[in-house]
Amino acid sequence: MNKTTVLFPGGFKPLTGAHIALANRYAQSSNVERVIMLIGPKERDGVSRKDSAEIFNLINSNAKIIMQPTDYNSPIMAAYEYLFALPETDNGTYAMAASKKGDDYVRTMSFAGNVEKYKTVGDKGGRKIPAGINVNPLEIDADPLTYANGNPISASTVRKAIADNDYQTFAASYPGTNEAVVKNIWQMLTGVQESLLSKSWWSDALSEDIDELFEGGYPNPKLAKAHDKKIKALRKHLDKSAGKEFVYDFTNFSKTVFGAPIKESLLTEGGAGGHMNHPYDSYGLTFNDMKEIVSRALQGRLDMEDAVTEKTDGQNIQVTWKNGEPGFARGIKTIRNPMTTSDIIASFQEKYQKIVDESGEDAAKGYKSVVDAYTETAADLTSALSKLSPRTLQSIFKNGRVFANMEIIYPATTNIIAYEAAVLQFHNLVEYDETGKVVQTDLAGGTTLQKVIHDANAHLQKTFSFIPPNKMQLGQIEDFEDRQDAFFAEIDSLRNQFGLKETDVVSEYHKAWWENVIQEKANQLGYSIPQEVIELLIYRWAFNNKSTSITKIKKLIDNEQFVEWVSVFDKKDFKLYQKQNIKPFESIFLRLGAVVLKNIKNYLAANPSKAVQQIKNNLTSLTKELQTSDNIETIKKLETHLKQIEAIGGFDSIVPIEGVVFTYGGNTYKLTGSFAPVNQILGALKYAR
Repeated sequence: MNKTTVLFPGGFKPLTGAHIALANRYAQSSNVERVIMLIGPKERDGVSRKDSAEIFNLINSNAKIIMQPTDYNSPIMAAYEYLFALPETDNGTYAMAASKKGDDYVRTMSFAGNVEKYKTVGDKGGRKIPAGINVNPLEIDADPLTYANGNPISASTVRKAIADNDYQTFAASYPGTNEAVVKNIWQMLTGVQESLLSKSWWSDALSEDIDELFEGGYPNPKLAKAHDKKIKALRKHLDKSAGKEFVYDFTNFSKTVFGAPIKESLLTEGGAGGHMNHPYDSYGLTFNDMKEIVSRALQGRLDMEDAVTEKTDGQNIQVTWKNGEPGFARGIKTIRNPMTTSDIIASFQEKYQKIVDESGEDAAKGYKSVVDAYTETAADLTSALSKLSPRTLQSIFKNGRVFANMEIIYPATTNIIAYEAAVLQFHNLVEYDETGKVVQTDLAGGTTLQKVIHDANAHLQKTFSFIPPNKMQLGQIEDFEDRQDAFFAEIDSLRNQFGLKETDVVSEYHKAWWENVIQEKANQLGYSIPQEVIELLIYRWAFNNKSTSITKIKKLIDNEQFVEWVSVFDKKDFKLYQKQNIKPFESIFLRLGAVVLKNIKNYLAANPSKAVQQIKNNLTSLTKELQTSDNIETIKKLETHLKQIEAIGGFDSIVPIEGVVFTYGGNTYKLTGSFAPVNQILGALKYAR
């Protein structure tokens, strides 16, 4: 018998320890290949699907368990619809998961019979489940986890605990989970002010500020200088506020962000589009997963779950249709309140005029092209969407709840890669709730929308043509086996460093690595460090989990020298160590990306050879100029980025593409090769002169 895929549908608002425990019981069966937790879209008492997905990433460590969104709020319907959606030729064995709480288990008893009915007779609409689908009625311990009073742990009890500010009951809903993680979940769901210092909050709340500073991929020198000044003032204020509740003061610190990593992630992905992980960014992958990604990439099989698409080097924008007109967004604020066509044009013209007033027309020349790009984009999108029927617009955009995430490729605003045609490229469709949180993402939505516009003969506009995501044609690398063996050996070496198994998640490596750093320092100072302190410091420094303040952590330490080291390390050194920690994984996947990208032929750039040569010429010229600089910091950064390019494969690794986007395990990742260090030189360093 084929191994079984277990469908575990539910609301999961929020996901609890009992949900994960049950999923693990199924996953531990030797007959089970994977467990798919199907989570519905309905928000419950302020808990969203995105919240539950974040909890899943925090508490799940089993690679056989994945969480997948479904359009159906009814769990039983979600399971059947999953099977209806399978290709006609598909075959496999499935089971339905449920605990013995309430009538949950009853539905599993009729699952096999209903599947057989839907295979032969079909549903009322005539749809049929593929004939090759079978049901395995797995029998496992399905008794639910309980509280001390014997009542089963449930999401409704968790929601009540949140409403009653009952942390004790809340914590009991996640038995066996690290206390720091539970506190993190509590703060995430209750909105405790300390959580406002998280990277995600800064990213969501202040993304538009970054867009304003870095239009076209670089900062205006005068704005950049003002930004740096504000950063210093904000850091000083935050240091004084350590351990205290914090509310962002937009009066004193308007139009800025705290911390370079946030700035870098927003520059990489842009605007409201959100950050996309490299495989090395994902701590939930196992070592086996990393090997599988490497193998698929080298064999040209990254498209096993979805099409591989080109990651383009343009400007991001999102568009919707609301109340009979288009709406535009470039950050969370404008997701909630989209800009009209006239609004977005006026906003860019105002920014241009501000630069002219402050720095003169010569300084504003580069930005003028950005203004033109967004002005023409707004006009062409308005024209194209106006040709679609009201019914079509409503079905796609749901009156402003769904946005099309897209890239503006405008030759005059070239950042790193030179494109010769002006196009608007659709990526995907994203549905948001009323607060601006992502409900779900339709990865195929970009292709669908482009086809609808094409069918309406609206894809060729005054300035732009509309194109779908560029599907990449991957082939197997010539020396596939040798390269695979080499990458596998590197991954195994990292895994063996701490005696880990191939099925262990990569986060276990990072925990062990950081524990070594912390323990070594404690030993040097003769401090017998408690395990609780080690774990809190690991979660803070390895995973940026600041649910426990550094002030509280230091109170748990009874060695003055170690307290001093923690204070200094937390302020100055830990980011450097973070880079050291991630570097070996980063190196593997950047080199893998370089190999894969070099093997691609159908770039969006019309003249790939010319585009590559232009990048190399720009690099050579700027490098020579920067090497004569008297700014030691700039020279150091230049040397760092040049070394990165050399380690990836040198100038020969440069290709006319930012990267590729692919799906693995239901999650979206990117491979980028040498683009990042090239972008740092031709972007940030260029304007630091």
